Amino acid sequence: MSRQMHFGTVFQIQYGHIGLWGGDGQDTLYDLFKMFDIETTASDIYVDDYEVERSELERLYNLIAYKEPLFREKESAFLKQLEKIEMSCEEFLKILSRLIAESDPNNEYVLISWY
Repeated sequence: MSRQMHFGTVFQIQYGHIGLWGGDGQDTLYDLFKMFDIETTASDIYVDDYEVERSELERLYNLIAYKEPLFREKESAFLKQLEKIEMSCEEFLKILSRLIAESDPNNEYVLISWY
């Protein structure tokens, strides 16, 4: 069985497929967070549960969706990361949108869990 990404609602795991799975998905998300300096509580790429501020997810979404200068600078590397997991930019934006919209709106942190 493949590992899938889940997110926390009031620090309870909400089970459901959000669009990323497997070790490659986990690695790619970590690498993309690092690429765009998105702060998380993950100490390394192998951490299964970590938090990211909702505002950081919103910042990443905006960087990509509006093709801001930082994104344009790293666009080629970004697209290569997505190729590893056979995902389009639009699909990745949908995942970010779901993380922002469907996680607990009363909590400034989004819990990401892989298992």
